[in-house]
Amino acid sequence: MHRQNGGLIVDLGNVIIAYWLSNITPENFHTTDYNVIPEVPGVFESLGHFNKHFNDNVTVVYKATEVAKGKVFGWLVSHKFSERTGIPLDRVAHSVSGRDKTSHIGQSSETHYGTTIVVDDRLEVLSYFVGKVQNLFLFRPQLQEIERFRHTGALAHVRIVQTWQEIEDTLGI
Repeated sequence: MHRQNGGLIVDLGNVIIAYWLSNITPENFHTTDYNVIPEVPGVFESLGHFNKHFNDNVTVVYKATEVAKGKVFGWLVSHKFSERTGIPLDRVAHSVSGRDKTSHIGQSSETHYGTTIVVDDRLEVLSYFVGKVQNLFLFRPQLQEIERFRHTGALAHVRIVQTWQEIEDTLGI
């Protein structure tokens, strides 16, 4: 069987989990019900489309503390992430390299291999993928983070988007 090149790496915070639509803060993180944080509008539908398009070659890669890892897993289960997207929880990976998530570029499924799309809300993360992945989407970025990492030159290689529909429309998926 001939496998096709194509896959998606996607961040979790503010790309799947919509922290900006909640009242969670570092001060109340330990006492807030994490599961009430909503998902980003349209994200589950779009991830389902990408997962079908790439025949299961979609990986969620996130950076979090040990405490947050447990809350993230609970959120994914509570929001029926796998059922709604088709992405199994074993395709959700904690980044062991901090914000450098390039170790996941070689992901594969039965019919697809590699990574052709990365979606993250941090320019720093996307800067590691410049020259390695052709479609880099900076999702609802924070202006101060853009300014902090403007010197990397990565901004010229990314497309800034505000919605998942923009990503699907850009790629024709």
